[in-house]
Amino acid sequence: MSRRMSSAVSLALAGGLAVTGVTAGAAPAAVAAGAVSAAGAGETPVGAQAWTRVSKKNPNRSYWNTADDLRVGNEGGAQGLSRAYLTLDTTALKGATVSKATFRIANTGSASCTGRPVELWSVGAISAQTTWKVQPAKGVRLATVTDAKGGEGCASGDLEFDATALVKEAAAASRTSVTVGLFASDEADSSAWKRFAPATAKLETTIGRPAPPVISSPEFPDASNGAPAVTGKARTPGTFTFGTGGAENIEKIVYWSVSEPREVAVAPGAAVVITPTVSGPNMLYAYSVDRAGRRSDQAVYRFWALGNGGVRDTAGDLDGDGLRDLWTLDPDGRLRFSAGRSDGTFAPPVDGGASFAPGTRIAAGGDWDDDGYNDLLVLETVPALRAKQLRLVPNDGLGRVRWNERTVLGAIESDPVEGNDHWSDAQDIADAGDLGGDGEPDLLVKQGAKLWAYAGSRSGYLDMNGAPVLVGDGGWDAVSVLVPGDTDGDGATDLWVRDDTSGDLFAVRGAKDAAGGFDPTSWATAQRVKIGSGLGRTAYPTLVSAGDFDRDGLADLAAVGADGKAVWFRATGTGIDATPRPIG
Repeated sequence: MSRRMSSAVSLALAGGLAVTGVTAGAAPAAVAAGAVSAAGAGETPVGAQAWTRVSKKNPNRSYWNTADDLRVGNEGGAQGLSRAYLTLDTTALKGATVSKATFRIANTGSASCTGRPVELWSVGAISAQTTWKVQPAKGVRLATVTDAKGGEGCASGDLEFDATALVKEAAAASRTSVTVGLFASDEADSSAWKRFAPATAKLETTIGRPAPPVISSPEFPDASNGAPAVTGKARTPGTFTFGTGGAENIEKIVYWSVSEPREVAVAPGAAVVITPTVSGPNMLYAYSVDRAGRRSDQAVYRFWALGNGGVRDTAGDLDGDGLRDLWTLDPDGRLRFSAGRSDGTFAPPVDGGASFAPGTRIAAGGDWDDDGYNDLLVLETVPALRAKQLRLVPNDGLGRVRWNERTVLGAIESDPVEGNDHWSDAQDIADAGDLGGDGEPDLLVKQGAKLWAYAGSRSGYLDMNGAPVLVGDGGWDAVSVLVPGDTDGDGATDLWVRDDTSGDLFAVRGAKDAAGGFDPTSWATAQRVKIGSGLGRTAYPTLVSAGDFDRDGLADLAAVGADGKAVWFRATGTGIDATPRPIG
């Protein structure tokens, strides 16, 4: 397949953490993000009630409560100029004397890592009828922040705006909500655009504060002044203690991280076992709540986790232990993670960190964001677009996805007639491994009777390294496909094809072209050799993955049955054994 060199885009966020246990103090209680309040006192963080954006290029279109990121500024091209608006609940602040209010929202994308100013304004009310032609009136400019996050080379992260003046006025007037607008300071500057995740929006209001907590860890010492000489590794647990710093009347301490935004409450002085999943800089956030319900300033604990020296996990390994693991969807569309065991069995499935609508297709691909972990690709219908989108959902390194860091994969050539986004009306996707031998993950897309092979890249575009290759046109709508790798040792990737009606499974040998590179079109003309049976689509709607589950050197098969349970089938010297083996 044709390849071009491209720069890698790292999408991993600092602060990836996994909580595995809590010790000391009273039993912890889960606290929903932005839900701390108490009788009108303390700090009451609340999320956005509603949001929308307006687009100059689509002046009559409403983006009311869109599931996609909000856009601000001039992106040029197909997007053009956008503005964003959010409505925030101030019901709990009626009559309160507000000392400080902060509006915080995750900046998930920027034109570059060079800071450009973005402004927060008070604006009039918004509704589902809000469009570019029907925008709320501007009030007062509340704050200007010059920053950029989520660009190439810099992680996504929160931007904070001082909203004190607006919230003070709303509290004094007993208003139940306020509406704010986000605008690029220079709407003609195409290098100043930003994208924001509306679900992360939070208004934090302060009425007096106790002392912030003091965080410490022997395994992951403080890294405020740079990486310590001795520190722990990513994917290894550490004990983090949340002290009060001598403050009295502290009822609880609430902590969270960027990749685990769910707030968790623990007793003062509690020691919590946390596993950082991202190498490099990490951040843990916390605040104290006193017995009167007042919240402290936010404490930020910076620490450093050592990486694995740039070595990527092996194919199919989702938690870094070198064993083949599985992601599956349960009947309700919840992602489930099954950790592989050395004896060829799997641990009971656990929550994978995301839920999907019926009909969504997933593929456990390779490392698409250059953090060393194998990631999840998702093909799902977006009703607002009347088409399907292909999304990358990063793996946290322990088999759970970082849903808040998901991104949309695109095509540079996406014209409806001649475009390369063949997944927009596709039925399925499949992890293709590394077809081109360049170390980057590739993908198969089954679009009706056609099968396409994409040379993947970490640029966010699947046609960055060349246009997709049409493997074949005709008959692919009647089969399911899997890529088990090179099963016969000839250096070319092979394909498995399941006849969805008969349930027969066939092996298709791959071949190289005249230049010695792999030729995906060889799959269309090669002989199909039957290696299994009894695998009809009615009984097994989804073929999940192929890999050497029992470590005998042969590629095995996994599937999800009509009952939603995952099973696997052992490979033998002559084919695939018909006996299903339970996973977990």
